[in-house]
Amino acid sequence: MTLLAGMDLGYGSQVQIVRTNYLVVKDSAAATSQQCANFLDLYNHVVSQNARAGGSLLTADYIVCSANAPSDVSTAKPSNVLPLVATSGANVAFGGNHANPTSKKDGTQLRALAVLSLTAVEFTDATFTAGAYVPVVLADNITAQVGAELLIDNMGAVADDTATTGLIPSTLNLDGMFDDMAAALGTGTVNLNSIADADFVRHGNAAGTTPTALSDYTIGANSVGLVSVVVLARTSA
Repeated sequence: MTLLAGMDLGYGSQVQIVRTNYLVVKDSAAATSQQCANFLDLYNHVVSQNARAGGSLLTADYIVCSANAPSDVSTAKPSNVLPLVATSGANVAFGGNHANPTSKKDGTQLRALAVLSLTAVEFTDATFTAGAYVPVVLADNITAQVGAELLIDNMGAVADDTATTGLIPSTLNLDGMFDDMAAALGTGTVNLNSIADADFVRHGNAAGTTPTALSDYTIGANSVGLVSVVVLARTSA
């Protein structure tokens, strides 16, 4: 999550503008959720290293696979790994809402007041240094539609976000955007399960072991993309 702005006084002290990025990977076969989390960790390291000013708008908060759900999706999984969007209703956590984002029982969750922007890019190379805009195709892939979903969820009339009447949602319905992203990605794939969790080595490990590199994965052309949403949210329930 990138905190873009906050307000200091009164009601505004609870309001933030946050960017949330979702890394979308067209995987060649179902990997474990930890293998997905490992790839997210490596991706974030790579784009941070590529950034000239030490930070990057490309850093992702969550990872979701567009072809295969994690093989252990029904068990406990890292909080930054989302299930296959097509089977989860595309109601996804945002802004670091890890604890029970669907039940909305945690009063510290960020609540979406408005969706300010929604966009996506696909990477056109295997090093995440070139990309292309993902155009809007589906009617529900527009900011106004996603904003309307917030209002409908707040009514509690539709079980869209485990809807609770009167409670501001802590998830976003990004179904159209994820569908457009999946359609835009090419025929190439990423073999996430090619590196077992036990063999994955993070950068900066205490033992000084050579870390896993991006080149250790087989990354096909146009097989990875990034969905980015900017939300005005408040921190109270």
